[in-house]
Amino acid sequence: MDRAFDPPAVAIRVLRHAGEAARVPVYRGVSFCDAVRRAAGGQTLRVLPGSVEVCQWAPVVLGLKEPEGRFEQGLLPRLAAPVDGLLLAPLDDFPGEPEVVMVRAGLKDLKTMIVAAGPDALWKGHGDRLDRSALPTIESWEPDRNQGLHGARQALIGGINRPLAALARSARWRALTYWLFRSRAITASFDAVISRTLSDMSVCRNSTAIPLLTGRANVSYFCSGGITWGRNNPEHLTSGWPWHLYRRLGDQLGRPTGIGDADG
Repeated sequence: MDRAFDPPAVAIRVLRHAGEAARVPVYRGVSFCDAVRRAAGGQTLRVLPGSVEVCQWAPVVLGLKEPEGRFEQGLLPRLAAPVDGLLLAPLDDFPGEPEVVMVRAGLKDLKTMIVAAGPDALWKGHGDRLDRSALPTIESWEPDRNQGLHGARQALIGGINRPLAALARSARWRALTYWLFRSRAITASFDAVISRTLSDMSVCRNSTAIPLLTGRANVSYFCSGGITWGRNNPEHLTSGWPWHLYRRLGDQLGRPTGIGDADG
């Protein structure tokens, strides 16, 4: 398995018809970020309509479900439904060519990739919305200044995600969140808060849908689900790279499937 990053990079491709990759096991579980976690652990999986049993964000933004009602209609940008499914696997085990490579890593690695990619390769549609992109933070980050994730809102994100990461180790806490977020009303109310204060739909929208829609890379902070259900490192960020761009970066930097030190 590719160990250039920890966790390893995950490759993703949209399935073009329901029977594609029919022998690959179908994911059933809490969220898309949990499916990504399993893929990074070595599994090849299909995420199909109905695969995600709790998270009510991912099926809509990935086009696995037609949006219904005000809350779901507001989940943008999103892939146009219907999408038949997505194929996930560790990058070095992916069958054929992926469309997006997801890298979850520290600031040093992501800064290296962003500088090498150049400004035209990066999605600029976020403006100053930190729920969709951390690019302004990373572009201004300088490793020798030891800045970390700085700024008031960035500090708030870290101040919430670090305790969530500790709670995520508890099976009882995870079970409570599974129960709570099966409710559309609770999900919609929570979304109204986090979309203005934290990060939102980090793995499904920011690192998957946006690169697929735009052909450009995007980097973002982890949302609460990415920490609790995806069990990601709160000191890391998540990024999605169109395959043509990721492959070119590997050639430029002399590493075909990775860039540098995992933690930065």
